[in-house]
This record gives sequence, C-alpha cells and structure tokens, in this order.
Amino acid sequence: MPPYNKNRSRVACAACRSRKTRCDGARPKCSFCQENGCPCKYETPQGPSLETSVDTILQKVSAIEKHLGVENQSGTLVESLVSSSQMKEPSAFPLLTIKDSKFARIVFKQDINLSTFARSLGQNKAVAENTRTAVPPVYSPYQLIKLFFKHSYRWFPILNRRDIYQHKLSLIQNTVQTADPDTFLILMVAAIGGLNANDSAGLHQAEEFHAQAMNMMGCVMEEISLRAIQCVVLLALFYGFKVEPFKAQEYVSIGSIKMQNLIEVRIASGPKDKSSEDNYGLGEYETRAFWALFILESEYAGTLHFSTGLTAYGNDMKYPSLYEEQYQELDPSSPEAGYCDLGTPDPFFLAEIGIRKIIDRTSFTFNSSQYERGMSFAPIVAKELEAQLQEWYSCLPEPIKFDLPSRVVLDAPELSASEHSTCAFARGQYFATRMLIYWPCVMDMIEIDGNYSQMHEGVFNITLDSYICFIHRATTVRLSELPLVWTHAVSIFAMTATVLRLSSASVFNYANPAGLKSAIYKAISFLESVVPFSPSIERFREILNVLHGEDTQ
Repeated sequence: MPPYNKNRSRVACAACRSRKTRCDGARPKCSFCQENGCPCKYETPQGPSLETSVDTILQKVSAIEKHLGVENQSGTLVESLVSSSQMKEPSAFPLLTIKDSKFARIVFKQDINLSTFARSLGQNKAVAENTRTAVPPVYSPYQLIKLFFKHSYRWFPILNRRDIYQHKLSLIQNTVQTADPDTFLILMVAAIGGLNANDSAGLHQAEEFHAQAMNMMGCVMEEISLRAIQCVVLLALFYGFKVEPFKAQEYVSIGSIKMQNLIEVRIASGPKDKSSEDNYGLGEYETRAFWALFILESEYAGTLHFSTGLTAYGNDMKYPSLYEEQYQELDPSSPEAGYCDLGTPDPFFLAEIGIRKIIDRTSFTFNSSQYERGMSFAPIVAKELEAQLQEWYSCLPEPIKFDLPSRVVLDAPELSASEHSTCAFARGQYFATRMLIYWPCVMDMIEIDGNYSQMHEGVFNITLDSYICFIHRATTVRLSELPLVWTHAVSIFAMTATVLRLSSASVFNYANPAGLKSAIYKAISFLESVVPFSPSIERFREILNVLHGEDTQ
C-alpha cells in the first residue's frame, strides 16, 4: 500500500466513504479502488454557501445593529429582543416543571421563568433573615437526636443509628469539640432535631448547632469520604426543612460530586473482574448515601436548573438493604433501647427509589426526540408506564400499603398519630406519577381547540381523579417532618394550575365537581401554610388565585 499522503484531498471517494476508511484522493482512481478493481467516484465538493458570503454577513451585522438600537431605536430594544427570542425558540415538548418557560406560558399564563424568579426571591429572603434572639436551651442533645431519628431519619436512612447513639453522642457533650467530620455530623443531627421540635426553642437550638457545625465546614469539604457525604446530605436536609431550596440544592450538588468522586476512586482501586452485581464496590451506607442524593437531585432538578450527572450511575447501582448493617439486639437496660427501634425496617426508602426510577423513565420518554418533534400522545407508552406503576404499587409492604379508592370516594383520611409523613408522601407519589404518565395528552387538550376524541375524555377523567387523590394525600404531610417542603409545594402548585387550565379548556363534564373544588381549595390552603417561610410560594399562590378566579367565572 502506498504511504499515507498528508496532503491528501479533503474529499474521499464514494467507496472509501462507505467503508469509513482513509482515501488518498488519487485521481482518476485512489489506491484502494485501483488495487481492488472498484469503481472510484468523487462527489463534487460544494463551494462556500451563501451564508458565508460577504453580503450576507453585512446584512446580519445590520440586523444586529438594528436590534441593539444603533439606528436610534433604543426605546424598542427590549421588545425587539423578546420578539426575536420568541421567534427562534425551538418547539420542544413542554414539561411539567416551573423551569420550562413554554409550560409556564401555556399553563400559568406567565411569560417568565418561574424557577429563576423563585431563586431571586429566595436570595432576598436570605439577606433579610439574619436576626437571632437569645433563647435558653430547652432540649438536651440526646432529646434532639431522638427527634431527628423519629421525624427525619425515615426519609433518608444514611446513618448507622447504633453508631450515633453509642459512639458519636459523646462528641456533642464535650466542652472542647474537635473539628472533624464526626463532630460536624452529630452537630447537624442535633440541628435537624431542633427543627423537628417545631417550636421557637428548638429552632433556636437548631441555629446554634448549625452555626457550630459550619465553623468546621473546612474539614468536610476537603474530604472525599462517606462521612463527608453524609455531612453534606444533612446540610441539604437542614435547608430543606427551613424552606431554603437554593442553599439545599447547592449542598446536593456538592454531595453528588463527592459521591461521584468516591465511586470513581472505588472503580480505580477495586478488582477489575467483577462477577457480582455490585459494580462499584460500595458498602451499605455508601449505597444508601448514593440513593439519597439520587432522590434529592431528582427532586430539586425537577424545579431548578442544575444537574451533576449522578443519575448516570443509577442503572448499575445496587439497591440498599431493608435492614441496617450489623444489627444486634440492644441491651434492654441501655438508654437508647427505649428511643429507637434499631431492628425495625422502614420500607419507605426502597419504595421511593422505585417510584423515582419510574418517574425518570417517564421523563426520559417525554425528552426523547419524537416528543421534541411534536409527536402526539402514545397510549401504548402510557399503558406500559402505568403497568410499571401498578407493579410498584403491588409490591408495597404493609406499613405504607394503601387501598386504591373508587371514583365515588376519592378523598383520604388524615394521617394518624402513629403514621409518619412518609406514608402520605408515598401514597401521593403514586397519583402524581399517574398524572405525569398522561401529561402529553393533557397538554394536547390544553392546546387544541375542541378537537377531542374519546381517548381525551378518558385521560381527562384519569387526570382529575388522580389529582384529587394526590391532593388529599399530599396535603396531609406534616411540615415539621418534611425535608422537601419547597419542592413538594411547587409540585402541588404546578399540578393545581394544570388542572385549572385543563378544566377551563376542556368541553368534558367531570362527574365529581364538588370533589375537584374541595381538592383545589385544599391545595391553595396548603400553599398558604408554606407562605410564611417562602416568598416564592406566596407568588405561586397568587398565580393560583388568579387562575382559580378565571376558572370560576
């Protein structure tokens, strides 16, 4: 074969192009075609397009100058830029999230990115909230840790409870505290327990413990370890309870990056031949920390603009165990025996991982190319996703199992004193996911003008039934037990606004108008309970009131 010609033609012959091999560009036949007796044809290279001509460039510069007000048109600068951006905006499928501007215009009738707007309001709140009054401590550190495990731990069981009670509790009682991740972690556990107390004394102690922990933040940031990741997750939960989603999102991002670094270190140092299902060599609590961050990132990325890439590891990650690691019966005389059921499994975490995987599949379907090209609703896809949802429901264990309501009775009883808010949250997730599955058809009904089919009527009823069931469960969660207050409230807002637009745009008569009206009032009432903690939720409630007023006219 002749030596490779560095100055070869930029155009390969048809034979070499089809084989995806180098072509020396020799004429009339390249070396490959000559040796193999193939017909050697060259396509005529295209010259510079009109887009690159000098005249076209000058025309574009003139247009830019016009938009920038060079020709004394500065008064219309904003209008021209807005109209230009609207004309060039791609017609992607609008997603069920406040960060989608197209969705906001269609459903909320707001030509504004509500996610960005909420972030600006959150920053204003953070600047305004910097006053603290002295309150004598009411709760002992032990009581605060007990509150944490009673109210917060079930959401993300990433800590070894025995380790906290038997070994780490003494760290918070020391007069001189060592600045290390262990001390940071126990301080944050106590801080979250103070928020769970749900009173002014607990809130004050929460701020005090949080301030002590933040003085040690440097030792957490410099480590890539399970303990450092646990500390960052606790910070995200702390700000989630305080309804400061943008700070929470920052720490979720930090935790996700740390987790990915930890995984890559394990991959590099682990055995090359992996025959087990454990692809990353993570321990039980490292696996739990991964899935906690997976859920948190999924929750915050649904409303805010950020992504760390952590979800890419989800398909190959093993699932956590239902039981804690190395469980042994406690001595009945030990003080912790009366405060924490170390051997009692809580299935919520595993159930939440399962429903998040279904939500991810649903969102992936909507983000696929066919929906971006405007493909209409595909019932067969919805049926497959709903079959997966029903399988998830059938596998729910007794503590969070619930009966599916009939169309006659869609409401739900309040949480009992013995039930945790995770029960209501999991039940609400089922109906929220069902609404999400039929989301493309809902958008069809909102956007089209009266050209409905029998399929549309069926989805209309499924959506409103699911919405009522979702609201009756989602609004029963206790705010003092919910580390995702803001995102939960935003979901209620987005779905309520969608239902209001759907019911006003559709020609179908709903069989349970009283139930729908009651659910809408419940949703607005829940948002009002969050308003004192969040300026953005106050704005969202105002939007709902406007939409509700239009719907009742």
